[in-house]
Amino acid sequence: LVKRAAEWGHEAIAITDHGVVQAYPGASATAAKCKIKIIYGVECYLIDDTISDNFDYKKVNSYHAIILVQNTVGLKNLYKLVSQSHLKYYYKKPRITKSMVMEHREGLLLGTACEAGELYKAILQDMSEEEIHRIASFYDYLEIQPLGNNQFLIDNGKVDSKEVLKDINRKIVDLGEMINKPVVATCDVHFLDPEDEVFRRVLMAGQGYSDADKQAPLYLRTTEEMLNEFLYLGEKKAHEVVITNPNKINDMIEQIAPIPENTFPPKIDGAEDEIKELSVSHAKTIYGEQLPEIVEERLNKELDSIIKNGFSVMYLIAIKLVKKSLSDGYLVGSRGSVGSSFVAYLTGITEVNPLQPHYVCNNCRHSEFIFEENLDCGYDLKDKVCPVCGEALKKDGYDIPFETFLGFNGDKEPDIDLNFSGQYQSVAHKYVEELFGEGHVFRAGTIASVAEKTAYGFAKGYLDERGIVTTTAELNRLIRGCTGVKRTTGQHPGGVMIIPQDKEICDFTPIQYPADDVDAKNITTHFDYNFLHGSILKLDILGHDDPTTIKMLEELTGINARTITIGDPDTMELFSSTRSLGVAPEDINSEVGTLGIPEFGTKFVRQMLVETRPKTMSELIRISGLSHGTNV
Repeated sequence: LVKRAAEWGHEAIAITDHGVVQAYPGASATAAKCKIKIIYGVECYLIDDTISDNFDYKKVNSYHAIILVQNTVGLKNLYKLVSQSHLKYYYKKPRITKSMVMEHREGLLLGTACEAGELYKAILQDMSEEEIHRIASFYDYLEIQPLGNNQFLIDNGKVDSKEVLKDINRKIVDLGEMINKPVVATCDVHFLDPEDEVFRRVLMAGQGYSDADKQAPLYLRTTEEMLNEFLYLGEKKAHEVVITNPNKINDMIEQIAPIPENTFPPKIDGAEDEIKELSVSHAKTIYGEQLPEIVEERLNKELDSIIKNGFSVMYLIAIKLVKKSLSDGYLVGSRGSVGSSFVAYLTGITEVNPLQPHYVCNNCRHSEFIFEENLDCGYDLKDKVCPVCGEALKKDGYDIPFETFLGFNGDKEPDIDLNFSGQYQSVAHKYVEELFGEGHVFRAGTIASVAEKTAYGFAKGYLDERGIVTTTAELNRLIRGCTGVKRTTGQHPGGVMIIPQDKEICDFTPIQYPADDVDAKNITTHFDYNFLHGSILKLDILGHDDPTTIKMLEELTGINARTITIGDPDTMELFSSTRSLGVAPEDINSEVGTLGIPEFGTKFVRQMLVETRPKTMSELIRISGLSHGTNV
């Protein structure tokens, strides 16, 4: 739609979906490529709560109205209206009250919308001139639309003929002159081309609408088509409503972005110093007062990058969360690339030490770094005693470059994913709210679209129910046209979005209940979290079975899981045979002993183990990577 408007030479195009604003990300991305201005707006379900004292928003009729955003103040006001309509006045549809609009009107323009609008209905119902004037004066501009859009009024016996439809439009034009409001001719576009109308029919039928087949020609018309459409108003007036007035409205609207450009991380006073202090002191505890050059270099490189780019707060939040979980008796698993950060290791976020494979003495702090070509993991080193004090040396180091985490310039926003016990996940979420305060932490919203399989079901069902026989090419066109359309909203399993103290959520996005379930416990972002990811911080606090199981095993055995040596020979043998379990392969119907090990128990991964018979930790890591999907 945006691309087509740009190709046709339009300066701007308005995006006004019903009740929601979730098309903004796609529209703004396309507009940037096509060099066209987006007018951000919504076609809302308006209810008049100014008419009675004992107002029940579920019992009054709603009207369609168009709200357009003039500037950033208006954008925030629109996001507040959309949020309230979803959280406070949701009944079958998100509803917006007139008093809300009056309260948040700055920076917004209101249009009377289509035949479902308040003004058109008033004229249709033959209300008094006085009442019609009162209704029209609430809006900033009045709308008229092509006759075909309202053909169904004739079909349903609401009006007698096209002439009556013309009279209604003429009346709106006269009214605009009388009360000095611009009248604008709009298409009410719901699909791009006339032949795409069937997609809307299929989608509506798939959702069980009884009037799915009664579709109006709601496609994007050319200027020429629109001028011809309104010739009955006279050439001069047609030019005014089709060209002059839409441009007038466009001139009242600034070019803005749907979310603020730049990043807005939350702030915690003294975070930089705290990260530095924690890292350095822990490094000295492990490697001694005089840090080995390799340790000092890596530490300084990371701290410089983290502090310079404002990532200290993200680290500090993770540190606090992990610390709280551990103090409550639940281990936390770090996942993803956070294991490539030495600072994350030193501050307790991850147990993965990304330095080169090395020995270190827990007693006298002596260390030896090993640079061997085929050695990727310290746990694969041979056992050794400290040459200084004779204690057994600790083996460590996974040899992972920091660039894996923050990119080659150290400025890529860190994604710290943590696996908490499923039993503990809600406690961790609550703790984030305590850290940043109510109104600054929201669940990450998701948008689910119609999948190809579902689109096939919709299209096939539509054709079969109506006994329509068609070609495979046409069926495929129907499937393509319906695939990718928004179907419902949801929430990320563990993602929370954090709003900085000096901002409000509506500076970035409206909010809602997931899947519009008014009984839901959580409130999510209205935009898909991927769109917000570059602006505000997303923390992944995921629920996982492993930490729960480990806690259970600790309680049953009395062994602290963190004291177990990685690379224990009997344990390593599980990945290549069943010997250390004391059973034969035929006893358990498996050649390896990993049936009970998460990520290694599936038939697929066990087959990989049978073919490779791994003996080292680094081989296990590689297998784990390869069995987890593409390019891991």
